[in-house]
Amino acid sequence: MDYTIIMPAPQILASYFHTPSVLSQRLFHTVLRAGHLQSAPDYVVERLSYPGHDLLLCLSGKGSVRSQGKSFPMTEGQLGWIDCREPHSHWADARTPWELYWLRADGEQTRACAEALAVGEQPLFDLADAKNATAMFEHIFALLHERPLALDASLHAAMAGLIALLFKARLAPHRPDPAEADPRLPALLARMRRDYKRPWRVEELAALAGLSVPHFYRRFRKATGATPLDWLRRERINEAKRQLSQSRDPIAAIAEQLGYDDQFYFSRDFKKLVGLSPRHYRRQEIANRR
Repeated sequence: MDYTIIMPAPQILASYFHTPSVLSQRLFHTVLRAGHLQSAPDYVVERLSYPGHDLLLCLSGKGSVRSQGKSFPMTEGQLGWIDCREPHSHWADARTPWELYWLRADGEQTRACAEALAVGEQPLFDLADAKNATAMFEHIFALLHERPLALDASLHAAMAGLIALLFKARLAPHRPDPAEADPRLPALLARMRRDYKRPWRVEELAALAGLSVPHFYRRFRKATGATPLDWLRRERINEAKRQLSQSRDPIAAIAEQLGYDDQFYFSRDFKKLVGLSPRHYRRQEIANRR
């Protein structure tokens, strides 16, 4: 947890501290610290390791974050996510030092989201609506100030909303890098959702996206947290749930309608993802309506 702060210190406009319970750390995204600062030109934070994850929202000015040995310039309207467990640093631009909203979060769910978003490789997010993110930070500040009942659950809900914006930014970046993002990916997802019965192949999907198979695979997984075929499998299971709940069609017929050639493979996939066989799921749904 060694770290260095090079002075002068920033102007602290607001600062909040919180110590969640052990149970909350298991259940929720937990917020440990948060604040609002106007950075001094020479302010630098360098750490080898520190508990938690720092989320920095640039309100104005410029700065940089460093992760996995790479530096990423950051400007107004961008959010930086730093996994503090690895060596990292962040600093203000000397000419136009940044003003930040920031928070430190942790918890099993936070760590899982950081991995799904690949923040170690790409810690910056271009936000389509930075005002929305700003409002979410301010809501978190208000919760930490007012400390209502069920504070940790309320903070978790606010964090979930903020992280949803980041997943959306990964899927459809506001200012995409042509080498890293393809605007056709959202349209492709919509087509896959409509044609979930079709026996899609990754090569075919990559061609529709105008990408090589390895590049498409990486982009798809970074955007959705799943491989293309696993994402499609879950869409089919969503439709299976609807049909099992709302129709009297035989399970074999439902499997065929979903694009499964064999009822056995359909039942295996369904149980793996839902935890119940299709037959037991249907029985449970019918029982719950009585």
